This record gives sequence, C-alpha cells and structure tokens, in this order.
Amino acid sequence: MAFGITSKIVLSEITRYVFNGTSIGIWLKLTTELVRINYFSTVLKRLFSLTMDMCRNSRNRKDLNMSSLFGAFVLLCLLFYSGQLAAQHDTLWVKNGNVLYGEIKDLTSGVLTMETPYSDDDFTIDYDEAIKMVIERRCLIILVGGERLFGFVRSQEDGKVTIYSTEGKLEGLDLDRITTIQVIKKKWINRISGYIDIGFNLTKANNQRQLNIDGGVSYTGYKWFMNTKISSLFANQDDVDLTERTSLDAQINRLISDKWYILASGSFLSNTEQDLQGRISGKLGAGRFLAINDKLLWGLGTGLNYNIENYDDSSLNKESTELFISSRFNMFDFKDLSLDTNIDFYPSLSERGRVRVDYNLNVKYDLPYDFYIKTSFQFNYDNQPPETASEFDYILTSGFGWSFN
Repeated sequence: MAFGITSKIVLSEITRYVFNGTSIGIWLKLTTELVRINYFSTVLKRLFSLTMDMCRNSRNRKDLNMSSLFGAFVLLCLLFYSGQLAAQHDTLWVKNGNVLYGEIKDLTSGVLTMETPYSDDDFTIDYDEAIKMVIERRCLIILVGGERLFGFVRSQEDGKVTIYSTEGKLEGLDLDRITTIQVIKKKWINRISGYIDIGFNLTKANNQRQLNIDGGVSYTGYKWFMNTKISSLFANQDDVDLTERTSLDAQINRLISDKWYILASGSFLSNTEQDLQGRISGKLGAGRFLAINDKLLWGLGTGLNYNIENYDDSSLNKESTELFISSRFNMFDFKDLSLDTNIDFYPSLSERGRVRVDYNLNVKYDLPYDFYIKTSFQFNYDNQPPETASEFDYILTSGFGWSFN
C-alpha cells in the first residue's frame, strides 16, 4: 500500500483505516509516514476532531476492534508529538534519498549539524551530500568571497536555493556557494554563548603554586556582535612576592557592509611584572575582513585608543592617546581544533617614541559534551616602562574548560 505526502491524502488514509479495522502493522506504517512528512501543523486540528469522533462513536459500534482502539491511541500520541515537530520544521534532502526533519543548527567547515526529534544526538552531515534544504528561521548566511546575507533558505530544485533576505530575494543560488550558516535565534538571551576554563600547577620545589582562570561571554545578532573575556593568573612561591596579572576586554562590532565594520571597546590590565596597578583603555575605530569563509577569518582594524594608567609609584600615573593597528586571525573547527590569535600595535600620539604591543594566542581542542582543553599565550611589551619594571611580560597557561550554548 502507498501512502501519500499531502495532508488530504493522509487524512483520508486515517479515516479509512481507523473505521475499517486496519491491522496494527498498517498503523505502524501510517505512523512512520506521518513522522516522515512535514504536515503536522495542517493536520493537527483534523486529527483531534477524528479522534473525538471515534471516541463518541465507539459506544454505538459493535464492530470496533482492538486495532481501531490502537489507532485512536496513535492519533492521540500524534497530537502531542506534532506540537514538538511544528517547532522543528527545517528540512534537508541528501543524495542517498533520505529526508531529514528537525532543526538545522549550523553549517561550519563543510559539515551540517541537525537536531531531530527522533534522535538523542545531533546528526552531522557532510555538506557535499546535501541536495536541497529548507530553513524556516532567520540565518546568517556567508557566501564564497565573504558576502553576508540574513534571511530564510528554501530549495525548489536540486542543488539550488532561494534566499529571502532583508535585501530582497536571491534565486537560483548554487548550494556550494554557501560556506557558513548560523541560525540567529529569536530571543536575545539564546544568542549568548560563553566559556570558562581553569588550570592549576603545583611544584614541590620552592612550594610553587599557580592558578589561572579564563572566561568569556559573546553575543551574535543580525548586525551587532559583542565579545567579553577575562583572564586572571596568580602565582606564588616561597621567598618571592605574589605575582598577579588580570586582563579584561569587552568589544562591540557593528557591520556596515559585508566586510566593513565599526568597533568600540574597553579594556583593563593589571600586571605586577610591569608595576602596573591598572591600565584602563577605550578604543574607537573601524575594520575590514580580508578573508572569511567556513574555516577561517582574518581581519584588520585601526582607530584611536585612550589610556588612563596607574603605577605602583603614583608619581608615574598618566593619561595618553595612541593610534592602534590590530590584526586578528581565527581558524575554527578543524576536526575539533581551533586557533584564535590577535596582535595590537599602539604607537603613541602624545608621548614621543613610545610603542606598545599586545599579543594573544589561544589553541583549543574540543572534547565531548562541550568540554575542551586549551593552551594560551599572552605577551605585553612597552618600550617606556617605569625604571623598576620590565619592558615585557608573557605567560603560557593551559587549562580544562566548558562552553555553553
């Protein structure tokens, strides 16, 4: 027997087989077909009506058998199950003929991740295997060359998609031109992600102890992006003063085109090695993505930076203005390995000959259940430090952490 894929055919099949005493095996086939198709939102009210009619008529029908009662039970179950599927209505067609229904979560590094209601674990599908897709939620879509679109994705034919974006409708786009898909969640709270990691070292010699804690929170919207991170290190050993270092950074970016953006940021750094009690900085500038695809991001930025610096010797406290030139390079999801590095040059505009450099490198390896291990390297240079302080400081740390959302 063949089952149709339209709501009218499904309803006629239900009506006929419920009241004709269909075998339980046929009911199981019908249930499977209902799960496979994507018409629950249309069928829901009619299913409820049919089920109530069956319950009322059962008192007057002598030929109602166990199979029909089982059918009524199936319909009631589908009423509850359909509510879940209605919220998970993305569709993916693959080359082997399978059709998957659920929520497409993202496309990164040539791999589609999809959550389905009939599996506890997310599916990961090689993007080359996809032939059609429908995404009913608004997405950030990045094309080859870095063009960015925000909208919905629908396929009318194999190998092609139509993107309904804020700039209009883009039809007949080849699937292989899409390098990244990131679903933008409706609630702002769901657009927030973060991480925290910790590392601890203990050495018997000199009773040396070191604790490092890192954490961060980021927000991804349609045009706005926010990122904050904090890093602290405490090291102590016998007969040596406590070493402390704390850095805090917060940055907001606003896209003004596919590759250009404006930025504003604030930062704080305290460092005993450089006799720095605290440096508060504020930046305003602009930047451009030089390369962006499904595996890497490289961008340059420039602008002005204003410092308020407090040292252990209060007579050295000062304020200064600098030009900043920054570069960031990010490689992500290379089989669970990611690398993020950035360097900032600060030639001073208010102090003759002063130059500062900040450099950061993070290498992370993803583990199951959103855990990871990470190694970090930070370097700070100032060619005009206080007389008692060092020109540069660096730290190398490793830790174990967890990321969310």
